Amino acid sequence: MPDSKKQNSKRTQIEEVGRINLINELLSSTGLPFSNCPSIDTEGDFHIFSSHRLLLEGIDFNLVYNPLKHLGYKSVLSVLGPLAAKNCTPVNLSVNLGLSNRFCAEDAWEFWAGVSVALKEFGISFVSLDIQSSLTGMAISLSSQGKQPKEIFVQTPQPVSGDLICISGNLGAAYMGLQLLERERALFEKGSGEQPRLKGYEYILKSYLAPELDLSFVKLFSGHQIFPSAGIFINDGLAASVKRLCMETSLGANIYLEKVPVATETFAIADEFNMEATTAVLNGGDDFRLMYTIPISKYEILIKEIPGLEIIGHLTARDNGTWIITPDGSRIALKAQGWSE
Repeated sequence: MPDSKKQNSKRTQIEEVGRINLINELLSSTGLPFSNCPSIDTEGDFHIFSSHRLLLEGIDFNLVYNPLKHLGYKSVLSVLGPLAAKNCTPVNLSVNLGLSNRFCAEDAWEFWAGVSVALKEFGISFVSLDIQSSLTGMAISLSSQGKQPKEIFVQTPQPVSGDLICISGNLGAAYMGLQLLERERALFEKGSGEQPRLKGYEYILKSYLAPELDLSFVKLFSGHQIFPSAGIFINDGLAASVKRLCMETSLGANIYLEKVPVATETFAIADEFNMEATTAVLNGGDDFRLMYTIPISKYEILIKEIPGLEIIGHLTARDNGTWIITPDGSRIALKAQGWSE
């Protein structure tokens, strides 16, 4: 509990501290490390990792353009992503829904249809569900556990300077899909009389509304004796994800901008919005990509056997900091929303 001196002192806005820094400070007060996917040691053949996610209507999704079935599927992927980043296979899922009185049973069924597709796709055998009343629309709380064979856990190396930073696909498309949907929603609600103009934007719309999560890397790594030293689920922009990676590894990072994959469609719509695609890549969200750090000794195997991963940079000494390296060799300090700089 806060002491009386703190209660009587000036109140500090969260943005002054930075959301991530506040989380870290709260955890540090308990003596526990920062982790989005904590692990549990067991006496069996597996190490268990857990993942949790809270999604709030109006903050994380808008039901004007998020179909409930798509939202159910996407919600499950959002909690499985951190497990995949830790080289785990998901085994269970718990879903808790908060629904206001504007939702009916048919809405719950529609949302659950999307959840059910994800359960089948990712082979999850154990699931639980609870529904509570809500005064503020829809709230979705999810938790999941994944298992990692102990032989992989014990062979996972400590992250070191020089480890390669790799990601599982292009970035920024989902954020631009959201910008498009927000633009068309605003025009429609102004009473322009025109139907939303969405034709020709299928790729970026799918990236936001119905993303995919590739869990094949877990098997690929195992088959080629590759043990990532760290893993992060990219769902809040590259900048924040790299910052989180550096916090968890206690190291710095260099990211080479020209190596970061960006889809042609993302560049095109960024031009339409008169913005830099780099902004969507660094500070966008909902990319649902995986970031791994892999020992540089595995470079040749990585290039030949796992083409789905793109090398975008490497870890450095902690005092080096986190930097974006531009094509002309300039260094720009990496800044991220939610972090105090």
